[in-house]
Amino acid sequence: MKISVILKSKPLYLILLPIFFVLHGYTENYSIIPYKDALILLFFYYVIALIFLFFFWLIFKNFQKASLITFILLCYQFFFGAIHDFLKSYLPNSIIIKYSFIIPISIFILFLIIWRLKKLKKLFFRTTYFLNSIFILFILVDSIWLFTKINTKIKPTNILYKGFINCDTCKKPDIYLIVADGYPGEKELTDIFKYDNSVFENQLIKKGFRIIKNTKSNYNFTPFSISSMLNMDYLEGLEGSNTSKKDMSLCYETIKKNKTLKFLLNQGYEFYNYSIFNFEGQPTLAYPTFLPMKTKPITSQTFTNRIISDLSYHLITTFKFESSIKRRKNLDLTNNNLFYSLTQKIVAKNNKKPKFIYTHLIMPHYPYYYDSQENLISYKLLTEDYIFNKKAFIEYLKYANKKYEELISNILSLSKDPPIIIFMGDHGFREFKDSVNSNYYFMNFNSVYLPNGNYKAFYDGQSNVNQFRNLLNLQFNQNLSLLKDSTSFLNE
Repeated sequence: MKISVILKSKPLYLILLPIFFVLHGYTENYSIIPYKDALILLFFYYVIALIFLFFFWLIFKNFQKASLITFILLCYQFFFGAIHDFLKSYLPNSIIIKYSFIIPISIFILFLIIWRLKKLKKLFFRTTYFLNSIFILFILVDSIWLFTKINTKIKPTNILYKGFINCDTCKKPDIYLIVADGYPGEKELTDIFKYDNSVFENQLIKKGFRIIKNTKSNYNFTPFSISSMLNMDYLEGLEGSNTSKKDMSLCYETIKKNKTLKFLLNQGYEFYNYSIFNFEGQPTLAYPTFLPMKTKPITSQTFTNRIISDLSYHLITTFKFESSIKRRKNLDLTNNNLFYSLTQKIVAKNNKKPKFIYTHLIMPHYPYYYDSQENLISYKLLTEDYIFNKKAFIEYLKYANKKYEELISNILSLSKDPPIIIFMGDHGFREFKDSVNSNYYFMNFNSVYLPNGNYKAFYDGQSNVNQFRNLLNLQFNQNLSLLKDSTSFLNE
């Protein structure tokens, strides 16, 4: 009887709703969201709920009414994305899916609810009982689902794909994969830019690197190139477009569960993700906000997140807010600085396990943030036409060469034991104003540093899909056959 009275009289649903929302999102994304980050997110939602609860209590002078309107607002925040996507699927051209309709009507309904609640005199026993009961049930179901996932989860370190063999006796140096986005190869720099990059190449050669000549990416866009390289295989069933949701989903899922990372985890490596992509247990750290970025799979469907992602461009295109324009244009610079700094710091960290570090910098890819003298280019110059500025690209390439040389020197000098370093581009330069031979889109830079100096497996003309097949064969005694080197041109 006491439980029944509590369920009818106490608005527990205000406590249960955030628990359900975070728990459901955490369970759905169990492999990539740390529980500590989920708890921080839950605490944040409780703080917001308390603020609204106090505000509406000042209006109603009634705890039940204040709780109910706060609950309604939280529901709107949490479930907006799912409802909006549903409406877009079935009513794609309707006015009701447009924010110009949604926001005014939402404000109108909110004030209508507040006005109605002010007039009501009765207590909400049935509503309270229903909401308390249904969210207790939801949480119970999700708890069982989470418990099942915890007990059936297979750790990635226990997985070896067919065709791979364990190598307990192999040396396991730290491995650095440094991807310089859009870094073109020697032939493209010579043919298109009339630029001699030999000074930088010779710096790497003096450090012990092998520059692999005439290499190429298998795809002309980053997600496709990285997913095929890390998975050591070509992508099947592509529609062939960089804007295809199906293709992008395939790329991201392949990257998340790629064979290279699975193998290295099996060999006892500890993974550090300083890239723009999500991996199992290691979501990207890009686009930092005050909330933990690893909870993004939970928060991506919320009203505030949708407003930021869908409408923030109006601050640039319509209202021309300089702060928004600058922040948007410098986003890659912010992430570059973050990943560069994290890579420098991880070098000196003494781990019991060997490290696999994947660093991905949008450099020398557009935007061209610096000139060769390390002067920051004004964000006002980073226009749509600036992307075709070949002189600006070469200036940024010279700057990038300095930064990469510094980073590589830091890795070599501070590493306790000589590491493996792969420094490469994911594809060639693509920002052409005029038509060129499509082969240039694939001509990427590729270099490798191995402590033992045995580079026999890395051959001129190699494509990215065989990069880790060669490395694993050499370093971990695998017998992976090489794939035919080919390219697939994808449409924008």
